Amino acid sequence: MQQFSSREKYLISNTLNCWPVMLQGHSVLIDLHNETSVAGVIDIADGHMTCELSNAVFIDRNGGQHPFDHFMVRNRMIRQIHIPTHIDVEQELRQAMERGVLRKERVKPKTGKRTFKQKRAEMRHMETLQMMSQQWDADKKEPEK
Repeated sequence: MQQFSSREKYLISNTLNCWPVMLQGHSVLIDLHNETSVAGVIDIADGHMTCELSNAVFIDRNGGQHPFDHFMVRNRMIRQIHIPTHIDVEQELRQAMERGVLRKERVKPKTGKRTFKQKRAEMRHMETLQMMSQQWDADKKEPEK
């Protein structure tokens, strides 16, 4: 398991920076700010969304494809990460929230009261998941045209 700084742990736990970490080992397409794209398998991702891809293909603005064994994408360059279709987004987020993206199996349960900040973060995560679930249900009920 990777070692993350406390700042990275915070970003992974409280923002969408968790996705590159959760997608390690999966093949993804990353759109960049300069109108180019990179496709490959995420080998390493940190809490700041810097990704190292293997077996990458760089796709330039004109559609030309350039293969690379290793390719690094800095966090500032990422516009969008396309999540593979075989991954259930809702279930992945629920599992990440339940187990924590960074947590190892605990030896003994943590005792003590949760702080207000922890309670509020958990409540917001639950509200977000509920809104996503309602939106997907509405999309499924809507007939295709």
